[in-house]
Amino acid sequence: MDNQILAEVGKMTEMVEKIKTESEKQSKDYGALTAQIDAKMAAFAASAESKSSDEIRAFQKEMQSQFDSLATKSNVIGEKKEQTLSEGIAEALSGINFKEGIDNEMTQKLRSDRKFRIELPNVKAMGLNNLVGDPQATYSIRQAILPAQKINFRDLTPTVNTETGLYVFYKEQVASNNIAVQSEGSTKAENTYSFTEVKVVQNYLAGYSTFTKQMATSLPWLQSTLPRILMRDFFKKENASFFTTVSAAATVTTSAETDNVKKIIDMIAQQMDLNYNVSYGLVSNAMMASLLKSTYTNGYYSGAGGLTLNATGTGVTIFGVPILPASWVTNNRVLLIDTDYLERVQVKGLAIELSYENGTNFVQNLVTARIECQEEINLMLGASAAYGTLA
Repeated sequence: MDNQILAEVGKMTEMVEKIKTESEKQSKDYGALTAQIDAKMAAFAASAESKSSDEIRAFQKEMQSQFDSLATKSNVIGEKKEQTLSEGIAEALSGINFKEGIDNEMTQKLRSDRKFRIELPNVKAMGLNNLVGDPQATYSIRQAILPAQKINFRDLTPTVNTETGLYVFYKEQVASNNIAVQSEGSTKAENTYSFTEVKVVQNYLAGYSTFTKQMATSLPWLQSTLPRILMRDFFKKENASFFTTVSAAATVTTSAETDNVKKIIDMIAQQMDLNYNVSYGLVSNAMMASLLKSTYTNGYYSGAGGLTLNATGTGVTIFGVPILPASWVTNNRVLLIDTDYLERVQVKGLAIELSYENGTNFVQNLVTARIECQEEINLMLGASAAYGTLA
């Protein structure tokens, strides 16, 4: 009988007992497996004295295999077990004797290190699945508002204020100029001038928007942002209206040139021949891009042919006249303006008002935001503006 082998089997029996205890704590499914191990160990112990060394070694090998299998399964289950924080702390403290007057591992550790470490290997991490409701949001102080047009016709036009909605001016009619050198004893030549009364009626350009008081309190930024939106849309309509009125009243001008820069030079010269100043020219953004690209295609340089590129890159100056791009100008057209003969006539300036007393607003908790301006664009002489076609 090999006493050393029997001693090893005895040690294995102790380890199996420990694994059995741990396994039975973790799962009842291991009851059958541990019962089989108990039966085999009991049967072997009863006949161990009569076993040969080879039989003992064979039994040791079999039991080692079952022991390894049991230990592996026990570890897998331990790894998969998850606990909440309270469960993990309760389990960690369950093995400590907290009886009054009895020293334990925690009190000893607190006395020596002034701290006690609790290992929580099976506590699961807290994530958004532990949250009931929505995460805390951060609200931007900005709003994604649609863009406004970059330039407005009113910014390029002198403004005249009137007290009434009817504005009157007198326009000189074309007449012959008879001034000449007087021959001795002859009658001097006479010039006759005539004037026509022109009436300009200012109409309201207006609009409104209605919202509830609940919306205003739910969106605190609304009362400051809504006026911006109304002004943006007001200027879009005003720009389109002014451009249509002025371009329709302007004199149509042409040029035989094929290059757009040369065409504009010809048109400016024609206005100068009529003794008008050309304060600025208006083109579309696409036409401005074409003019800028032509400086590369035709080899122009700043100053050549009276063309100058603006330092800011927002336009060009041709023949001393600033050419400005605007999104409300018809493409492939140019409008040349003499501001001495163009004015925006208004009774009152642009106004935005909020009212609770429009219709049933008071009883329905509604608010009406209104924007309006009583105004009109006035091109005093049609010949002072030129409207031409570009390529």
